[in-house]
Amino acid sequence: MAERPFFTILTPVYKGMDFVPGCAESVRAQGFDDYEHLLIDDGSPDQSGEVCDALAVKDSRIRVIHQKNAGVTGARNAGIAAAKGRYLLFLDQDDCLGPCALRAIAAALRSCGEDLVSWRHHGNWEEMCADAALAVPTRYAQEDFGKLYYTGTVHYVWTKAFPVDFLRENNIRFDESIQDGTDDLPFVVAFWRAWFSEHPGAGIQYISQFLYYYEIGNEASVSNRLQPFLPSHLAMFSDLLTDFLQRYHVPPDQMTMAFYQCLHTLAYGVYSTPRARRRALRAQLLEDGRFKAILAEMGRHRQYSPFYLPFRLGALGLVSFLFRSYEGRRWWFWKAYRLGLLLLGKGWQQAF
Repeated sequence: MAERPFFTILTPVYKGMDFVPGCAESVRAQGFDDYEHLLIDDGSPDQSGEVCDALAVKDSRIRVIHQKNAGVTGARNAGIAAAKGRYLLFLDQDDCLGPCALRAIAAALRSCGEDLVSWRHHGNWEEMCADAALAVPTRYAQEDFGKLYYTGTVHYVWTKAFPVDFLRENNIRFDESIQDGTDDLPFVVAFWRAWFSEHPGAGIQYISQFLYYYEIGNEASVSNRLQPFLPSHLAMFSDLLTDFLQRYHVPPDQMTMAFYQCLHTLAYGVYSTPRARRRALRAQLLEDGRFKAILAEMGRHRQYSPFYLPFRLGALGLVSFLFRSYEGRRWWFWKAYRLGLLLLGKGWQQAF
């Protein structure tokens, strides 16, 4: 390994003793040696720390940091501070890198100029790209970020490469108050703002092949738990949608999926919030100027979501009911979807 490796691969570890060996092996098997794998033992109460130490004994590219429990955001921030590599890649403890991920990402970074590099993820290992030569990026200019949103990669830090020095110089860190698994998007929004302000002509080189394996069967994952509404959920979408429209000048007709995902996520927050707290949530959410602005933009540009009318009417009970149907057999969800289009009239753009 060079004095300064090309990559630092950052993996927060908490109750991960059953996952980390497979995660580390997916990195070791890359056939690309210019990296360090930084394991942050976040005060795990099981034997995860010992497992990490044993892996480091066997492979000098693995480095372990033990710290008091600070949550995934605290662990990620510790990794940013400690990283020795030129580029930072995030890899969750229960996920894996696809067989050619590091080679493909490194090749894209070496030829991208000021552009950023992103790639695709999948939950089926058989779909992972195994030939780096096939992983040829497509460039998205800033005004095309609405199209990029349709790839499903915008929200996640583990589908992007981050220049380490730039993160430190601009003090870009994770918000450690967010502990429900929605910390990625605020970090991405802050990073993009800083990067594209300094590099106004830059875009994103997007690799459409699957390079990151996302484990969807881990019941302990934070993403599999209910996520009651928090102000940060609204803030992250308000910031993203505002930046797309005003900073990157994305045409409104390319924003359909972003608006749809915004209301879908907020509806999930309502559904996850106990019924006794919804009256307070209704006042909090519906009087928020950012939420009013999102609904106004959707109405102005005719961006459709089945949650648009229930939110506009302040019917949070109906929002929760429709999301419950979405999580189930979806009969009422699709009935409401079609009814909403009928009530609103022609010309509304649909995400799918």
